[in-house]
Amino acid sequence: GEPTASLTNAEIPHVFDIMRSVKNRGISLIFISHKLNEVLKICDAYTIIKDGILVTTGAVTPELTEQDLTRHMVGKDLNYEGLYRERQVQETILELKGLNHDKYFQNINLKIQRGEIVGVTGLIGDGRSEALSTVYGGLKSYRGSVLFCGKEVHIRSAAHARKYGITYVPPNRKERGIIKDLSISENMTLPILKQLKSHLLISTKKREAVCDKYINRLRIKVGRKENLIGSLSGGNQQKVVFAKALASDPRLVILENPTQGVDVGAKMEIYQLILSLAEEGISFVVLSSEAPEIMSICDRIYVMNKGEIKQEFTREEATEEKIMVLAAGGVLQ
Repeated sequence: GEPTASLTNAEIPHVFDIMRSVKNRGISLIFISHKLNEVLKICDAYTIIKDGILVTTGAVTPELTEQDLTRHMVGKDLNYEGLYRERQVQETILELKGLNHDKYFQNINLKIQRGEIVGVTGLIGDGRSEALSTVYGGLKSYRGSVLFCGKEVHIRSAAHARKYGITYVPPNRKERGIIKDLSISENMTLPILKQLKSHLLISTKKREAVCDKYINRLRIKVGRKENLIGSLSGGNQQKVVFAKALASDPRLVILENPTQGVDVGAKMEIYQLILSLAEEGISFVVLSSEAPEIMSICDRIYVMNKGEIKQEFTREEATEEKIMVLAAGGVLQ
């Protein structure tokens, strides 16, 4: 299941070579993926399941398109072209100045304004995760400055970051974003328990109100909020982690691989939510190796390679080809 979710574009063909080799030995393979282009490239047949129900199955032919598969998955055509909405961004909320680390990154300079969506992209291991982890307390040993609303800060932990209105949504959310032994509502409200207290106890009424708000806003498909979070599908678990970040009423959200392992319909919902929240003045840093994702929703894009920012683009300047050339260490002509 999802064997290519955490791989770079350069690594995926090697996985496909191994799969073809196994197939040639007479072994059948079931390939589970939300990446429709990969399904068309490697599979002989496809099956689409939605909400536990078989939707359709068929042969993968040269005429079959991603749009055909999308239509079966969500019941309509999805068009990312008209997704982006221009906003009036305001004063600088976050600035990294001359940030250096002996192992992970060098001379990082970037800015994020209030209500802006900024993408940071490259290949896995480019240092973007480590550079931005200085903002939420994930990496404390660095040289240079992190400025929040114009003042230098030294954030020591995620709890400390939340006091500034900074929150982080990790990748691999099934491993790092949820506590499997807790319920859906407990996972969603874990960072804001102090706000939910009534005298010495957690107010069930307050917790229910928060959960209902984000279940509705993120369209999380749940049975009972008291069920263990493991009762949800992977995509809905990821939405709960996103809801947990939003419940703390953040000013800045750092999103790493925001739609990893999510189907195309849920991707659109998450993109629309990010854009809607940006219109309300929340700033986003989106860390992703998927150039189409970055180009779909971001106002500005930083491309990294081997710990350095190689170039900054406006959304009008950026192309997938330019991003991939720079991310791979090449030079634009």
